[in-house]
Amino acid sequence: MNKAMPAQTRRQAALAILGLLVVVHAGAYGVYVLRARQAALATVFRDAREQWASGHRDLAARGYAHFVSERPHATWPLVLLRSLPSEATGWFVLGRVRAEQGQTEAALNAFSHSMTLEPHVGQKEYRDLLLESHQPARLRDFALDALGKDPHSPVAHKDLGAAALTLNEPKLAVLAYQQALHDLPRFLAVTDPHRPPGLSSQEADLLNLLSVSARLAGDRVMAERACDQIHQQQPKTAHLDRLCQAYAAAAIKQVETAKALLQAYQAPAPEHDALVARLQTELHMTSAPSAAH
Repeated sequence: MNKAMPAQTRRQAALAILGLLVVVHAGAYGVYVLRARQAALATVFRDAREQWASGHRDLAARGYAHFVSERPHATWPLVLLRSLPSEATGWFVLGRVRAEQGQTEAALNAFSHSMTLEPHVGQKEYRDLLLESHQPARLRDFALDALGKDPHSPVAHKDLGAAALTLNEPKLAVLAYQQALHDLPRFLAVTDPHRPPGLSSQEADLLNLLSVSARLAGDRVMAERACDQIHQQQPKTAHLDRLCQAYAAAAIKQVETAKALLQAYQAPAPEHDALVARLQTELHMTSAPSAAH
């Protein structure tokens, strides 16, 4: 029996080695299949991007929709292809294509998915689309939800201000923009710690919006103070105060000055577009009688 033990041990060792080889080969094959699946999905993403660039939005949307539906399965249990775009990126670009197709709800849904997966991915596009599609109440709810998570978010307060302006509630917009300005330094210290000193573009934008909101709310003193703050702090060659200066010029009937300021102004977001359109209408109505005369 003692002589049989070594033979039995050898058989067990051989079986163990064989089992290990089977597991190794099965694992290698699994890795190969998983990588191939991810490579194929990356190709789908690239093809969709090319279709989009060529103007074939329907084909691009179909490709991106396939990508986001398959990526969770193709990347389990791990991502082997570093070049494979993230699922959040897939939802983000799908949202942009849907928006270009005029499918507002589908686009908003896609941006919502991207934000769920990676905070802030698609956030600006989501809020802009809500404004462009005339849904300020939803933007207000979106901002309030964000403030529930971070009460000191200047981005959320700015969204709240934009919603209030669109809902024709300038006094509430003033409060929102004031809070955004109060919270901005802390936010920039975290997100942009190496920014140069002086007036930031974000602060100038909020001061513009605060000034216009205050003027619409009937508070001329606050409107002029906020606009003057930009003028005094901006670099000499900059013209960051064009929007509030245009409203100030219109208030004292300097129509041509206001028109020139608006013509040189580049609106950065939908709420600015709305404010420009509003003032242009006012200026047109002001100048119409004299033109007719």
